[in-house]
Amino acid sequence: MDPRSFKYSLFAVFLFTLAILYSFNVTPINILPNQTSSNVAVSSGEIDPKDFPNYKIEGMDRFEWYTKKYKKELKDEKPPKIEEVSMLKAYEFDVEYSISLTTPGKFKAILYCRYFDANGTEILPAFQSYNFPEFVVNCEKRKGTKRISVSTEAKNNYTNPIGFVDRTKKEYKHEFSFCMSPIYGKEPKWLLISEVIEHYKLQGMTHFYFYIFHIDEYSNALLEDYVRTGEVELTYLLERNDRELLHWQIVAFRDCTLNSRYHSKWSLFADIDERLLMTQYNGTILDYLRGVKDETIAGVQFRQQWIMKTEFMPEKYEGDKQIDEWSPTLRWHNSSAYGPPGHTVKTIVMPEKVLAMWTHYPSMLFPGYHIHGLKTEEGIVRHYRDLQMWNWGKTWLKEIVKFGPMSMTDYPVKYQKNLTNAVKKRTKYVYENYHPREE
Repeated sequence: MDPRSFKYSLFAVFLFTLAILYSFNVTPINILPNQTSSNVAVSSGEIDPKDFPNYKIEGMDRFEWYTKKYKKELKDEKPPKIEEVSMLKAYEFDVEYSISLTTPGKFKAILYCRYFDANGTEILPAFQSYNFPEFVVNCEKRKGTKRISVSTEAKNNYTNPIGFVDRTKKEYKHEFSFCMSPIYGKEPKWLLISEVIEHYKLQGMTHFYFYIFHIDEYSNALLEDYVRTGEVELTYLLERNDRELLHWQIVAFRDCTLNSRYHSKWSLFADIDERLLMTQYNGTILDYLRGVKDETIAGVQFRQQWIMKTEFMPEKYEGDKQIDEWSPTLRWHNSSAYGPPGHTVKTIVMPEKVLAMWTHYPSMLFPGYHIHGLKTEEGIVRHYRDLQMWNWGKTWLKEIVKFGPMSMTDYPVKYQKNLTNAVKKRTKYVYENYHPREE
């Protein structure tokens, strides 16, 4: 080969090598620490959902498995009659569509999934499913579907179709997140919001799913500032069916189980007045979760300690001195003994292992998983429980004192200064020059 031909050949090999290297790096994959590339799914549009290894449950077609569980739950009852269904959100997973509902009192009703393409044309036929678990309907995937709805019959009127939140890629964007119980009630929330967020940020959280039924404009200004900085995601709950305010909690928790599935590796389901902490374990909550290696663990459970909150929170921000005086972790210390195992516990879960989340722990897990309960020497919930709301002091306090003597306890010193300073910084930024909108 003459020298010129050799140079051309060498250059061609060089270009071919570059092309190969580029093809391996053209699609970046977002992988968190301790997450391997084997957890990342192929795009669901390129493969039949039934071919995914997680499509079957206990060796059964997943929708046959749902039907089996549904019939076992239904027993000899008749499915409830239902005239209309209100949807909250719809999620696309690799193996199914899941829709969160808000219609109360219709658990185990027969429902139909209605599919629509990009032009709004219905893709027939409808798919029969169930309101199971409660406030959720799971639908078989169908090619070309861009929007979805739910109806009570296969061919009757349906609720306005909605688009999907994409959860097809199994790549966690967050390691540790918070599914917040719905906010409602007349007590000002601004200081509670800031303290709960800043507390959990110190514990390794990076994302907060907030659900709002009612919030005052003043408190909402602070919440929206956390939205601005990308830490909070808001979902507003529209009341179309009357219910007790506290009954929105299960709606929010069922939706957040779906919303955080494959979006966050671990999700805490708790209230605005609860502060989970490690005790003798020398690290943050996230440090502990990173040490969980047992793949059969679906969640980690913390026992409660109640701290008596005896006053309502202040209405408006007045400065740093007020934060020192009114932050719950600084103001209230009169504490109960620990509740027994399983009593009003709070749980941090891996959402993809949970079928249905209840107030305190999962009411349904996918097969093969269990919940790990922590000893109080490992971790606890400091619950700053208001004695006035829902008449809690008169109704429940007598039960709590049976657990043991009351004592004075403190929020951990190693976190207190950083927590208080973070709350002061955020509240000052939002409220120092804040002016409510004029009517």
